Amino acid sequence: MLKKVLITCAIVIAVLLAAATAVPFFFKDSIVAKVKSSINENVNAKVDFKDFDLTLISSFPNLGLQLNNLTVIGVDSFATDTLANIEQLQIDVNLMSVIKGETYDIRSVSLDKPSIYAKVLKSGKANWDIAKPGPAEPTPSQPTSFKAALKKYSINEGKIIYEDASLGFFMELDNLNHSGKGDFTQDLFVLETESSIEKLTVKYGGIPYLNKVNLAATLPIEMDMKQMKFTLKENEIKLNELLLSFVGSLAMPSNGDMVIDFKFDAQKSELKNFLSLIPAIYAANFKDLQASGKFAMSGFTKGIYNEKSLPAFNLNMAIENGKIKYPSLPSAINNIQVKTTINNPDGVIDHTEVNVPAFHLEFGSAPIDGRLLVKTPVSDPYVEMAMKGKLDLKQLTTIFPMKDMQLSGLLDADLTANGHKSSIDKGKYEEFKAAGKLALTSFNYSGANVPKPVSIPSANMTFNPKNITLSNLSAKVGASDFQANGTVNNYLAYVFKKNQPLQGTFNVSSNLINVNELMGPAAVETKNDTTKLTVVEVPGNIDFTMTAKVARVLYDNMDIQNAHGAMIVKDKTIFFKDMSLNMLDGSVTMNGSYATTDAKKPKVDIAFGIDKMNIQKAFATFNTVKMLAPIAKYTNGSFSTNLKFNTDLDHNMMPVYSSINAEGITNIIQAIVEGFEPMNKLSMALNTDKFKKLEVNNLLAKFRIEEGRLKVSPFDIKKGDFLMNVQGSNGIDQSMDYKLALNVPRSMLGSQANATVNSLVSQFNSKTGTNVSVGETVKVNAILGGSITKPTVKLQLAGGSDGKSAAQTVLAQAVDQKKAEVETKAKEEVAKLKEQATEQAKQKVDTVKKQATEKVKSEIKNKLKGFFGS
Repeated sequence: MLKKVLITCAIVIAVLLAAATAVPFFFKDSIVAKVKSSINENVNAKVDFKDFDLTLISSFPNLGLQLNNLTVIGVDSFATDTLANIEQLQIDVNLMSVIKGETYDIRSVSLDKPSIYAKVLKSGKANWDIAKPGPAEPTPSQPTSFKAALKKYSINEGKIIYEDASLGFFMELDNLNHSGKGDFTQDLFVLETESSIEKLTVKYGGIPYLNKVNLAATLPIEMDMKQMKFTLKENEIKLNELLLSFVGSLAMPSNGDMVIDFKFDAQKSELKNFLSLIPAIYAANFKDLQASGKFAMSGFTKGIYNEKSLPAFNLNMAIENGKIKYPSLPSAINNIQVKTTINNPDGVIDHTEVNVPAFHLEFGSAPIDGRLLVKTPVSDPYVEMAMKGKLDLKQLTTIFPMKDMQLSGLLDADLTANGHKSSIDKGKYEEFKAAGKLALTSFNYSGANVPKPVSIPSANMTFNPKNITLSNLSAKVGASDFQANGTVNNYLAYVFKKNQPLQGTFNVSSNLINVNELMGPAAVETKNDTTKLTVVEVPGNIDFTMTAKVARVLYDNMDIQNAHGAMIVKDKTIFFKDMSLNMLDGSVTMNGSYATTDAKKPKVDIAFGIDKMNIQKAFATFNTVKMLAPIAKYTNGSFSTNLKFNTDLDHNMMPVYSSINAEGITNIIQAIVEGFEPMNKLSMALNTDKFKKLEVNNLLAKFRIEEGRLKVSPFDIKKGDFLMNVQGSNGIDQSMDYKLALNVPRSMLGSQANATVNSLVSQFNSKTGTNVSVGETVKVNAILGGSITKPTVKLQLAGGSDGKSAAQTVLAQAVDQKKAEVETKAKEEVAKLKEQATEQAKQKVDTVKKQATEKVKSEIKNKLKGFFGS
């Protein structure tokens, strides 16, 4: 009998184990189908999981469902956002509810290594709002398939980010471990929660209020599910080294309001515990920081929160007998006494009051005292503040660690202000009491973060409601020195009102300004081992007028002397007015502007007046001259010009050559061109060396620059027996297209051309009965093409490209010369008659002259037509 009983028990156990193993497989397909169909029916998102498992043994008496690598990706505005990425999600479901197949009772939920990103756009749209809209009330025919009967839940090694662009709020919980135990099937129960966060970060308005703070909390919460009220019992929250108590309740009645009643405090904690929350201090070897004194914080928030109202709130903080010192440094901040109250009695934000009745601290032995009161922050902010003290800046380096930085000097401040913002808005500055002084002496600052050491022997500022007066400023930055005085106006409106420019008028003088030093390290172009400048962005929202007088300015490769004039800084633009300076052996006047309204595309628009500037130095200094006037490389001399110039600049502050538009007139005062390949080629073509070295004096030429080409209007150059008229263009690609019209000695035409010309002249004289002869010079066109370094020269007689028509042109030129000779002879005869004749005779002579001249012209013209027409 015993044997039979044992065998029976063994069989039963085996069947039960087999059932426990088999049951998951029996119901696996139906459960997974239910899960997926429920998800697809109820969310607007892309939900997927790579694998799933069903188990009964580890979760007995419940059925365990595991989803591995579960992802939830948004759609539409959140198509690129992953709302959730969960390494493993386990849900334990009541086994009997699964067997019945009607309603599934969820008993526990566990998330392993979840990464959750909750995001709210500026419009208020949230990426977790993925539930599809359904009927206003569930109908009996559409009951939900799942029911929460939770006993526990947990999150292990989670990372949660909440980013709300509509509020400017950001929160990150890194390495979150959280668990909760309670019977959610009961209407009233206590939920025991434990939480730990390795790194908690909270930012509001871009300011980090908590930065990677460690949090540990044990919070028992009384859950009243029927009344939807949740009460925090006695608890303990630890933020880094600060212990807090946070008790109270949150109720959510059916009308949609949130009824809040919370109190918190950290009574008489150590000051060091509070300092551990300050990111900069905590990061800088907080464990080694010596801090003493007491810190207390308490407050509450109580009232109704909804779309129309906020709860009342109060925050009190105090530091008594505080002291902060780094053990490696000799001095400390001593005798810290601060009391602060932020109070709002009724939830109306405009009734908020910030009050710091007094604060005191001593940097070493130098005291600083002050107070602050802010009221009616929304309707009409009222500010009352004062600060007074002397600070030895060098002593700061003995109090705070300052790596790679040297600082010294004495700052003396005495400032007071009180009044309403409305006084500023209305321009009634006398009603806003602002006064004081700020004096800086023997200031020196150097370190890795500044290009050159800064030295300010003295600077004084005095304040009143209308302006700030700057006087006695003397400064030196590297090799550059500055002396300045002036006033800053509208500073209160600039601070308290939107889009109000800061206005100012300054007088600045200097013996030397080295702009290259002040701009800091430049980008290095390794190919040519040279440096490049970067864009100098003009500040916005300021309106400054400055008169400047600078003995010397070093900028890029320019050495400028005696610079003076006015500059107006406005709307991200610098306007130059009657600026005058000396450079490159000449003088320059300029009026115009440099604009960075688009910082990626700066613009220059300037009218220059240049007088007696060295051509070689201009070529070496200005890339524009190198690109568009390469002949300057081979020219020694000086020039003057009046030039209107505008262009875009690239990110290296260099002109975008295709955007240059300019026009002007240049006077080459005296110059010698030698070694210029196009002129060498022309000399070879004309079988002469006269153009290899070209001397010009007082040459005037009009030009314009557009579409990347320098276009020159016609001008004349005389070189010995040659008279040359030049016109054409060259481009930034160094291409040329010039036409040179020359008077060339006939001997250079060659024997064949001369024979053809002599034959035509002989035929003309024989047929017309004249004695026309060809002069010693003829007109020739030289066409310059190719490039500056590889020019081409093509010669042709003016008026034709073939030999006959060109020769006919030479003959026509000879006839014109003969006609001119006749006219000259007639004029000489008339002149003789004028000397001998009476007034009446003079009139007769004029008539004879006119008739004779017209007769000669007519005869020659007719004979010429007949000759060329035969």
